[in-house]
Amino acid sequence: MPIAHRIVFPQRMRATVEPFEFDDRPGDDEIILETLVSAISSGTELASFTNDQDIGHWKGEPYPVHPGYAAVGRIAAVGSNVKEWRVGDVVFSSVGHASHHRVNPARAPVVRVPDGVDPADAVYVRFCAVSMTTLRTTVARPGDGVAVFGLGIVGSMASQVYQASGYEVAGVDPVATRRSRVEACGLRHTISPEGDIVEAWRSKLGATPCKLIIDTSGSERAVYAATQLAAIGAEIVLVGVAWKKHGDYTMSDLLQPVFTKYLHVRSGWEWEIPVFPANFARGSVLGNLQHAMSLIARGAVNPAPMRSHVLPPNDAESAYVGLLNEKERYQSVVLDWSRLAILA
Repeated sequence: MPIAHRIVFPQRMRATVEPFEFDDRPGDDEIILETLVSAISSGTELASFTNDQDIGHWKGEPYPVHPGYAAVGRIAAVGSNVKEWRVGDVVFSSVGHASHHRVNPARAPVVRVPDGVDPADAVYVRFCAVSMTTLRTTVARPGDGVAVFGLGIVGSMASQVYQASGYEVAGVDPVATRRSRVEACGLRHTISPEGDIVEAWRSKLGATPCKLIIDTSGSERAVYAATQLAAIGAEIVLVGVAWKKHGDYTMSDLLQPVFTKYLHVRSGWEWEIPVFPANFARGSVLGNLQHAMSLIARGAVNPAPMRSHVLPPNDAESAYVGLLNEKERYQSVVLDWSRLAILA
């Protein structure tokens, strides 16, 4: 049986490449992907890598872990029942960091990468989609003010998606290099949460009220700032995960403005909508991915300035350590599987 390769966390703070047996004969309903690139999700994957989170059922990661959920590959084989896809097609799928994958397109979304779109850009549709469920479910409408807190990989994509959808958007992050990178992507407004955030908002967006806030940081400090910035009756949607307790604010600090400003605070759970289109549903995960791909293809969303590093899979551990400890330098990392060094 052929040998493939994948990233594994064998223990805390370690990442390496391991071989595994891979059957390259597709089932009747399957496609076989040869991975071109995969992208690291710095939030979820760093939580597994560091294993120091204290949230519910994520507490205490069982090792080994095989991370990742965003890859672009070329179809190497198709099953007899697969009609939409052909050998040679380049597609996105929500699969992990591995050289080869088996995917059933009837069970997991597969999205075509248009000609001319760099696979290293196309892989970012996964991070666009994280906040696009909120785009489907929010009561805010184009023209309303939207603040995106946290300009990591998810927040930087969210800010661009909402701007492309007609909202008045400001990206909020304390790290200047993060703000400058998303500005290089084409985001018109960024602000620092330091100081008077309401005045900072007004200096960029004038009298436009902030009707929707998307927090991708998972920081209670950010959520507190969001309650100060939010207009009366606004929504605060929690997309980021608070992986650890910090205790900077009391419950009354957070709850008093929620009560006095009639705010709606809710989860930004991306799987609130169905994976595939369904009658009367408010969109689908597949539809979000397809729309994100079209935004990237026509230049309305530009991931390239966010991509600080393109590394071979063998350098995965340095990528995770960099994302953890060098946030000024490491913004987003893509692994190039054509550069995989197979060790003897």
